[in-house]
Amino acid sequence: MSTELAPPLPGPGARSRLQAQALPAWLQAHPGALLLDARDAPAHACGHLPGSLRLDGRNHEALLLREPRTRPVFIYCYHGHASQTYAQMFRDFGFMTVCDLVGG
Repeated sequence: MSTELAPPLPGPGARSRLQAQALPAWLQAHPGALLLDARDAPAHACGHLPGSLRLDGRNHEALLLREPRTRPVFIYCYHGHASQTYAQMFRDFGFMTVCDLVGG
């Protein structure tokens, strides 16, 4: 597995898939990014990235509406499936930099 970011998808609102090894560099390059944990509440309570918010079907709409489209977004979950779906949603909503964690 590569530690590099995958090339962004073409067009506005590029989304990248990030390998875990590349996360520290991405976070350093994107201070103030919106960090979203798409795992369930007990998993989030047991441990999460500092500053991350729990993302679920009840709060994603508010985040989509209130956050600036220029704010970078990083989403992670258990296995990388939910985060990929949410990442596409943020991209479709016009966020410029959206990244999700490959493999959770």
